[in-house]
Amino acid sequence: MDLKPIPAFYCCYLLRSTVRHASLYVGSTTDPRRRLAQHNGNSKGGAVRTAKNSLRPWEVTCIVTGFPSNIAALQFEWAWQNTHLTRRIADEQRITVCETKVRTSPKTGRSRKRPARPRTSLVDKLSNLHLLLRVPSFARWPLEVCFFSEDVYQVWQRWSDRIDGNIRGGIKIVLDQKALADPVIEIEVPLNNQTKGMPQHKDQETSGLESIDVGYGALKPHLEKSLFMLAESEINECAICMHDIAPTEATVVVCPVQNCRTATHLTCLSNQFLEEEDQETVVIPTSGLCPTCKTELRWVDLIKEMSLRIRGEKNIARLMKKPRERKTNAKKLSKLHSTTIRDDDDMSHEHDDGNRDDDIDSEENEVVCPIDVVDEPRINDGWRRCDSDEDVMSTTSVASDLTIVPRLENLPRSEKAAPSLEIVIEDSDWDNAEVLD
Repeated sequence: MDLKPIPAFYCCYLLRSTVRHASLYVGSTTDPRRRLAQHNGNSKGGAVRTAKNSLRPWEVTCIVTGFPSNIAALQFEWAWQNTHLTRRIADEQRITVCETKVRTSPKTGRSRKRPARPRTSLVDKLSNLHLLLRVPSFARWPLEVCFFSEDVYQVWQRWSDRIDGNIRGGIKIVLDQKALADPVIEIEVPLNNQTKGMPQHKDQETSGLESIDVGYGALKPHLEKSLFMLAESEINECAICMHDIAPTEATVVVCPVQNCRTATHLTCLSNQFLEEEDQETVVIPTSGLCPTCKTELRWVDLIKEMSLRIRGEKNIARLMKKPRERKTNAKKLSKLHSTTIRDDDDMSHEHDDGNRDDDIDSEENEVVCPIDVVDEPRINDGWRRCDSDEDVMSTTSVASDLTIVPRLENLPRSEKAAPSLEIVIEDSDWDNAEVLD
């Protein structure tokens, strides 16, 4: 069984229909932007409850992050969806009461009672979220609630002022400022069978979801420091128990502050953090101070870096891999360079042809044909014959004309000259002339 590191990101989210605000949906995902696109029908996937075109598009009103594992996120999601059934909430604290449905069989006549999910409003969802953050099962988790809608955040604040219980100080409640600065902009996207005729909102760029780091990018400096200290044998002893630390020892925690070289055993630092909290019933700490630099450290950040260092070899390879230049860019540059050279050659050829045409025009202007000369049809060799007096036409002009004008058969069809007009001989005015004696 392969042990995986703590996931880089996992969140529970609350969706709201922009068409009908009473329609809400609670879910969980590792990538909110991708999941929102699925709910809005812009990509494959999504949930059946959000598949109605009459309710699209959906918007993310708030997310809950900081779960120590994907199982923990799924447990919180189910408790938030089923607050009337979850055992995490005591019966005397329960806000949403379970409703009972009675169904009678038409054949046997027996009645059957079944619990039904009650309809909940936005106030119910937020009040139950506030309650879940205060229950013992989730109160000590390093969670963070981020709101992306100002009106939803105001509802949260009004409920928080009314309720008696307080959320633990380690849980952060923030409002995304980018959602307030950027208004929602409607954009046109290709219509498909699911979103035909429905306006699409620019949720990815205006709701602040694009600023969320769903990878291990935030842990890269901490990880680089730990790997360097362990590889160079800079860690000799634990900063708490003063015992030696082997270079191959796995359960070693390193302070993320760049100027601090503190490293401790996992159990030693855990015991020190628990002593600082002074709670006998607590098993896992939440935060504490570094033994050397006295910087406040979050326990979840230290454990996530350690699990990534021990179990995430593939993740580390992808994280440390330098981005390569795309071959398409090199191809575009070479193609652009060849196009520029070809354009320069075409311009030079056009310049030469222009000079040549000027010479031909000047030479043709010297040729004077009699008025009674009638054009003859073109002959097979592609040259046009013009009868003229030998006194007027010079030999050099005829020679230059014959050498420069190309054959029509060798030219492309688009560059061939238009066919000559039909020869029409009009009646001469001499027929009506008077004879003078």
